[in-house]
Amino acid sequence: MRRLGRIALAVFVTLALVGLFGLTMTRFVVTNRSWPTMAAAFASYAVLGFVVTLAISLLLLRGAQHRGWVLAAVVASAVGVAAHVYWLSPLYVGGGGRADLVVMSANLEFGHGDAATVVRTATSHHVDVLVLQEVTPEENTALARAGLAKLLPHHAGQPAHGAKGTMVFSRFAVDEILPLTLGNGGLDVRVATIVPFRLLAVHTEQPVKGPVGWRRDLGVLRERARAAVHEGPTLAVGDFNATQDHALFRRVLGEGMYDAAEEAGSGWQTTWPSKWRGTSPRPLIALDHVLTSNGFTAVRTSTVEVPHTDHLALVVEVRTGSDD
Repeated sequence: MRRLGRIALAVFVTLALVGLFGLTMTRFVVTNRSWPTMAAAFASYAVLGFVVTLAISLLLLRGAQHRGWVLAAVVASAVGVAAHVYWLSPLYVGGGGRADLVVMSANLEFGHGDAATVVRTATSHHVDVLVLQEVTPEENTALARAGLAKLLPHHAGQPAHGAKGTMVFSRFAVDEILPLTLGNGGLDVRVATIVPFRLLAVHTEQPVKGPVGWRRDLGVLRERARAAVHEGPTLAVGDFNATQDHALFRRVLGEGMYDAAEEAGSGWQTTWPSKWRGTSPRPLIALDHVLTSNGFTAVRTSTVEVPHTDHLALVVEVRTGSDD
């Protein structure tokens, strides 16, 4: 390998490591600035970069005159890979078993999501509780025409224009309906199954608008989750506009809640964006979640494409009752 080429690779590895560690550190930053908040959503992708820098560093190690620097790059890359594997590995462990409650969440993108697909998915997956975001009056009418009211006759919330129409549809009666004061609408309801539970229907503000409102929403959600979990079994379902790489989202989990995708060992189950400028690439990040408390165990999760919306629907099968 020519000297100039080795120097170029060394410069690339150095700059890449600085950027990759910077991206990784956004996992721990809470700020009022938009770009670190949005960058944090993609922090897990740094693991791919660390794999590349590790491979190049090992290549440079052969015949290197300044082995100390190259060894440092090897160690730094390996630490980066190990850290991200440690954070991501719980997503691939666990799951399986019987389920006796099925929960579904879908963001309908300003009421454009295909109502027939939503109802068909809820029917085929035997959904018991459905949480929808961005339900407009027109979309609510389309859902009713598609048979949602017959399938899930109990509901809470009201449709609204724009992004604020958060609604709950349930096979079981819902009562004790309280507002959850989130920027895009939320609900706190009691679902009257044999063992009643609290359901928090979630749609936080988008941090792209500025993270102040988004931070406030996750703070509100954290406080409400703490109170609900203290009272008994709780599910939090919806579009959190946050991933596990966001420190504020992990603080919500710290109130005694578990991400269903991780609990079920479903892997890196991304939900957004399901479409972009007319194309449909694989979604990049997981913004949609079902969180469980003690009294629930997620056993399987899956995603379903809903035409004309930019989120995949999330379907979660849970087992109720204690594992003790």
